[in-house]
Amino acid sequence: MARFVKGLLLLLIMVMFSYGAISSNGAFASAAALKPVPINFGHDRCKRCIMKIKSKRYSAEVGNPETGKVYKFDDIGCAVMWLYHDCKFPWASKAKIWVTDAKTGKWLDAKKACWVDGEITPMHFGLGAYKKGETGKKCLSWEQAKKLLLERGIKKENHMKKFMPKKWEMKAKQMCILK
Repeated sequence: MARFVKGLLLLLIMVMFSYGAISSNGAFASAAALKPVPINFGHDRCKRCIMKIKSKRYSAEVGNPETGKVYKFDDIGCAVMWLYHDCKFPWASKAKIWVTDAKTGKWLDAKKACWVDGEITPMHFGLGAYKKGETGKKCLSWEQAKKLLLERGIKKENHMKKFMPKKWEMKAKQMCILK
């Protein structure tokens, strides 16, 4: 019986390798194989602020290239703050980041999107993503958008720390735990 189970496990691992579910370093799913996952709007919660994700126009997801796990956010600002400021994960530079198109609600690669300032977003970071060439507005690059989101997020965070220090401390301890 034990020999049968070992053989079955070996077969399963071989199948997972052949379909790209396990990379050569043992991590599940390669960064190239990562894709956004469906959001259950009104039920799924933002990994950073814990609010229910309701907007199909401003949602974001971050894919961990080392584990294949995808994390959901209600605003690209939450995703950027969580990934690059709050938690500073070693895989952050290789992360896959997707955002929903503010016009169509379809997933876009955040690093290739046209970023427009002045949008009314769930957490008031103010940036919306559009497919390049689909808006007549001035586009910011991903690096410009990321810089602006971090500036706005740090300002909000300092305000929250000042007026709700205990609540912020509790939230900060929990948000970087990867489950």
